[in-house]
Amino acid sequence: MAQAQSEGGPEDLRFLDGAGSDIVPARLLGGKAANLLALTREGFPVPAWFCVTTKVFKDLWAPIADELERVMRDLDVGNRAAIRDASTRLQERIRASGLASADREALMAHFDAASFPAGALVAVRSSVVGEDSAKDSFAGQMDTYLYVTRETLLARVVDCFASAFSERALLYRRLRGLETQPIEAAVVVQQMVDSRVSGILFTANPTSGDTTEAVVSAGLGLGEGIVGGLVESDTYFLDLESGRLRDRKVVEKRSRVVVDPTRGSGTCVAEVSKEEGNRPALDEEQLHALLALGRKVQALRGVPQDIEWAFDSSARPYLLQARPITTLGRERESIFDNANVVESYPGLSSPLTFTFARKGYEITFREFSRSFGVPERLLEEAESVHANLVGLVDGRIYYNILNWYRFAGLVPGFEWSLEAWEKALGLKHRYVRPVRRSLWEKLRVAPLVGRVAWRMLAHFVRLDRNVERFQEDFGQVLADFQKLDLAALEAHALLDLYERISRSLLAPYAISVINDSYTQQLHELLGKLVARFNLGDPAALRNDLLCGERGLESVEPVRSVLALTARIRQDEPLRALFGSEVDDATAWRRVREEPSFQEFSAELDEHIRRYGDRTLHELKLETPTLEENPGFLIAMLRNYLRGGQAIELMERREDAIRERAEKEVAGKLSRRPLRRWLFGWVLRRLRAGVKHRENLRLARSRGFGMVKRIFRQLGRILAAGRLLDSPGDVFWLAVDEVFGVVRGHAVTRDLKALVALRKREYASFAERRPAPRITTLGVVALANCEPAVPEHADDAVLLRGLGCSPGVAKAPAKVIFDPSCDLTINGEILVAPMTDPGWVYLMVASGGIVSEKGSLLSHTAIIGRELGIPTVVGAKDATRRIRSGQSVEIDGQAGTVRLLPEEEGSSR
Repeated sequence: MAQAQSEGGPEDLRFLDGAGSDIVPARLLGGKAANLLALTREGFPVPAWFCVTTKVFKDLWAPIADELERVMRDLDVGNRAAIRDASTRLQERIRASGLASADREALMAHFDAASFPAGALVAVRSSVVGEDSAKDSFAGQMDTYLYVTRETLLARVVDCFASAFSERALLYRRLRGLETQPIEAAVVVQQMVDSRVSGILFTANPTSGDTTEAVVSAGLGLGEGIVGGLVESDTYFLDLESGRLRDRKVVEKRSRVVVDPTRGSGTCVAEVSKEEGNRPALDEEQLHALLALGRKVQALRGVPQDIEWAFDSSARPYLLQARPITTLGRERESIFDNANVVESYPGLSSPLTFTFARKGYEITFREFSRSFGVPERLLEEAESVHANLVGLVDGRIYYNILNWYRFAGLVPGFEWSLEAWEKALGLKHRYVRPVRRSLWEKLRVAPLVGRVAWRMLAHFVRLDRNVERFQEDFGQVLADFQKLDLAALEAHALLDLYERISRSLLAPYAISVINDSYTQQLHELLGKLVARFNLGDPAALRNDLLCGERGLESVEPVRSVLALTARIRQDEPLRALFGSEVDDATAWRRVREEPSFQEFSAELDEHIRRYGDRTLHELKLETPTLEENPGFLIAMLRNYLRGGQAIELMERREDAIRERAEKEVAGKLSRRPLRRWLFGWVLRRLRAGVKHRENLRLARSRGFGMVKRIFRQLGRILAAGRLLDSPGDVFWLAVDEVFGVVRGHAVTRDLKALVALRKREYASFAERRPAPRITTLGVVALANCEPAVPEHADDAVLLRGLGCSPGVAKAPAKVIFDPSCDLTINGEILVAPMTDPGWVYLMVASGGIVSEKGSLLSHTAIIGRELGIPTVVGAKDATRRIRSGQSVEIDGQAGTVRLLPEEEGSSR
């Protein structure tokens, strides 16, 4: 069928058959449909499709234009309830008016006339003008519907158009300053491909800019799983012309996105058999066929392409989309990813925190490179690499990912560890190949490789002793610091103290990076041994074997608070006070002032002296310690008093899991003594590394605590001298700026104006939500960073992540974003965007833990295993999909989070 409802010429075209031959204005089709039309006409294998043009959409939303203008004018990004109400009102009007009668008839006529097979299911996607080229577009902001039947097609097309006014689309328009720009959107209706494998082909490496290298990302099932990060994917690096495989990264694929069998439409995430999941997603023949198509598309378009593709069950390839790679250019590319750094620095971080943390990364990781034998000449050449391992995006700390790969490349032979390193960092995709050296290059660096190998062996042999020595040295620095009266020191003496502590701790703290590098490799190796020796599921058994590890200092603050809680239970007046309705501040004041509580007050002082630096967001210098915010301690005591937590019961449960796993391994290896010895040795070393990791993190928190106290005292001095309005304003300055005003090399003397500027900037940062990964070209400050906008809610009831601590828990959820939230928790499932070590107080009071970020070696995972709390990390969008009070069930072994109907109760 050719074009329909053309009134006077192509500009009035309302529908387009994908197989049509007439010339059509691009503005009627939008980016996606225009590209599909070009691919179809060039003879590429494209699934059958047709387009509902922007002309239909324009007529559909014209009646609400005035209301939309009012909404956008009055939109307050901080008032999400108002945005939601406005979105609901606009979408209801679109759905109420619906398509005109002639358009409804034409839609169904095009469906029937298209070359779809009988009973075909289709995808309904938006196609926005400029989405594949313009800087400001609505690509990804409108809803997509998959496996749509003929009976539901009309409703889904209207829903797709209505989603142009969704909460996230309105927010996107406001954040990008597009309030007055008209929306021009078409809808593509395309036959669904029963994809066995799908993914993305880049005909040039989008990260390195190498135009001779193609990169393929491939996963099982529908491509939406790969694009959305829902499933695991393999990565292949190929020579563009010859097709020679340069490198590949094949991962275990545990899931795929498929049609929902219970509904016959829509999608769900399905499990993949172990045998299929361990095979490469693509074979050599498929890679070559795909690459041939990619070369042809690039030749016709004249520029490198980003191509979405799929192979069906009969191995037939399809091209679903092709667009230019927008990140290629002459200017240097930077990639910022919040990966697991967001666990340490969630949300906004002050200028003082960022500049201190940035210097800390530089010094510590440069010492790591030096300790492994990297020559001073190379260290000097890599100065900018170590100095820029982290960046600041809209007030938030991100990893500068390409510099991390450059850092890894400084140590010859380190490329073999990249896979475990990427998992620990929480990186999902790799478009950077490990360094592959020629024979001549290998011979040239052979002496350095030998030196590095010797250093690696020496560090590993001495690791336990070196960690112990660092802890001894750190303990002495801390003890000396605690003897000081900071209020008696003048500004220069405080900076001298800061410099002395930095010299004593930052470079030696490289021992933590050394320990982490071995621990990451041992963690990966243990999983491979489980698989190689056929001992069971690698992830599950490894988690079980890591349960119940004693000697984690991260748990000691919790033990202390639980001991204080037991003291309260035994004392009637204390129990009455903490069980009363008085607020936390009043309870603290009464404990401090009333003589009958004097002994308990002294016990609180001792806890604060030992663990006062352990609190939520503890690595942010602006976060108060328990000395300054004792209300947090009171709130935790009340949580435990209500919940009746006993750490001994948690540990007994973990001990039982660990003992059962150890017996299972011993039984299966009873007749293989060499394997039993190797497995036991790797497990012991891994357990020791995990313990060192957590204990060194507590030392880090205490180190940051010393720095906090120094700068708070400096803030008091600057405020007393009227350079600042208040002591807390010191956190709005950079470290060098504080040094400048004290030491006499400041380039700005008006600190109050500087602080006011920073406060205004951070107020605007607070309204933004930058995406988890951001790519820029050239000057980073000139980049218009894409915001992370909420995705549309769907009706799926199962979220998937990484299971870290076994056990099943069913209870209401408690969603906590940051310390400003209500921290009352009593057996609920704790749901958070991420957790830092200070969250351990909340974890103990919870019935289970769900975090959007994290890895199997993250603090959340380690503490969950130690305390026997079912834990799932990496559960994407958990805080958006789950609301406080909603019943959920988590499986810490399978890594699943199930949203329960309201009538289901709770249990553990």
